[in-house]
Amino acid sequence: MKGLDTIHKRKSATITAILMMMLLLCIFFFGLKYMDPPIESGIAVNFGTSNVGSGNIQPLEPVKTEVNPKVVEEVVEEVEQDTSADATLAEDVVTQESEESIRIKKEQAVKRKAAEAERKRKELERKKAEEQAKKAKEAREKEEKALKEAQRKKAEAAEKARQERALQDQLEAEQAVRQQRRSKQVLTEVQKYQALIHQAIQRQLIVDNSMKGKSCQLNVRLASSGLVIQVKELGGDPILCRAAKSAVFKAGTLPVSKEADVYEKLRDINLTVEPEL
Repeated sequence: MKGLDTIHKRKSATITAILMMMLLLCIFFFGLKYMDPPIESGIAVNFGTSNVGSGNIQPLEPVKTEVNPKVVEEVVEEVEQDTSADATLAEDVVTQESEESIRIKKEQAVKRKAAEAERKRKELERKKAEEQAKKAKEAREKEEKALKEAQRKKAEAAEKARQERALQDQLEAEQAVRQQRRSKQVLTEVQKYQALIHQAIQRQLIVDNSMKGKSCQLNVRLASSGLVIQVKELGGDPILCRAAKSAVFKAGTLPVSKEADVYEKLRDINLTVEPEL
């Protein structure tokens, strides 16, 4: 349709149709109400009960009609009988209606109680299920929190151990560098004091030409002050060894370092004595 060629026109037509239907429903349910006519008492019309009331001549004065007493009594009796029968029937109907309504009310009350009990039972089950779900959720959250905390502590401990290992490795590397450097220094110091000890022994050594080209190995034990404690011959020319041993004791005190690590290398030292000729 050309009139509904755009989405806005189609929406407008839909909204208009819905509004019209709502308006018609409002008029149908609330606007048009049927009013029953009021009950009228009516007009008594007497068509006559005798020949007086028949004919084409209208009387000028009201015609008095005689009432038959027997007919009146019969009518009254019939009316009374009808009234008593109607009353009896009405009482029976009312009684039946009362018993039926009481039974229905009792059934409705029982149903309401059963429905209320069922509603309470379902409500109790719902609350119990919600409470259990809440407790399960709290327990699960507590377990997850504990697991995360344990993982965090484990990660922290692993990181701390890694840092400590790295620090220990660094300290060991630095210590190794220092020890290596110190070892070189100690070796240099030991070599220096060995040379000084050789010079001290050479100054006290008495030699002759017969010792030329000969050597003697000695083991000398020194105190921390350099005092000679013990001298042993390890091998070599006997004459030169006696002269070298005598020179060591004659020196008495040999030069040693005051540093403990250097002294440790000199306290029990092996020397080779060769005469300088």
